[in-house]
Amino acid sequence: MIRMSTFQELQHNDHSLGLYCITCDRWGMADLQLLIDTGRGNYTVTGARFRCTDCGSLVQKQLRPPAPTLGNTARYI
Repeated sequence: MIRMSTFQELQHNDHSLGLYCITCDRWGMADLQLLIDTGRGNYTVTGARFRCTDCGSLVQKQLRPPAPTLGNTARYI
């Protein structure tokens, strides 16, 4: 079983966390390494709240699996 409830577990399993602001219609990515380095690695993903750096609105989170690869080329589904 793979656990991915914390930022540290996401990074350990090569997943990322996409952030979407509905107001700005803008995507960004959470910096998991920064969160871990600042002592937030054991925080739960579901309990975390992020705000848009442009407008300050709360953003939606999207768990993203690692992109499959074929040789040295990234493949997208």
